[in-house]
Amino acid sequence: MLCLYTQASAGVVPKFRLGVKAGMDYQANDFSDRLKDLEFDSNSGWFAGVQADISWLGFGIHPEVIFSHNKFGVSESAAGDIKLNKLDIPVLLQYTILNCISLQAGPTFCVMTDTASSISNVDWTLERPTVGYAAGVELRIWKLSVSGRYNGSFSRSKVLGFSTGKNKADNFQLGVGFYF
Repeated sequence: MLCLYTQASAGVVPKFRLGVKAGMDYQANDFSDRLKDLEFDSNSGWFAGVQADISWLGFGIHPEVIFSHNKFGVSESAAGDIKLNKLDIPVLLQYTILNCISLQAGPTFCVMTDTASSISNVDWTLERPTVGYAAGVELRIWKLSVSGRYNGSFSRSKVLGFSTGKNKADNFQLGVGFYF
């Protein structure tokens, strides 16, 4: 009887893992208003951070704290670069299949930590943290993981200096991780 209880409760007890991850961050941009007259180059950056995994019976929660850095060029009438440093905090729900593939989706919260522009009279600011969504997949083998994720934004930030233009920046992340 004790053996049956132990086996039955073993699947219900949550598993907790803590790890680190890093990788490539590809920024895609959707600009509106007068900014459409300019050409904004999407560009790759990098990200690094910590991740956790709390799972039970194939379902789980996957929170992360990720710092990312991106830089993209602006050409046409105002040539220069815009640099974005941000802190992403996704809290993803996950479903694991085949004991090694996790499908993940959920909200993500973004706070700009630093923005810089080499374009004169352009100030890139966010009035408040943005809320978005993330969806992706993670493959785990032993303590290693490989992940791909799309991060979209519900909120828009303002680019001051050209006009009252607004932008929406989404990104794709490809990363590797290690769980302790």
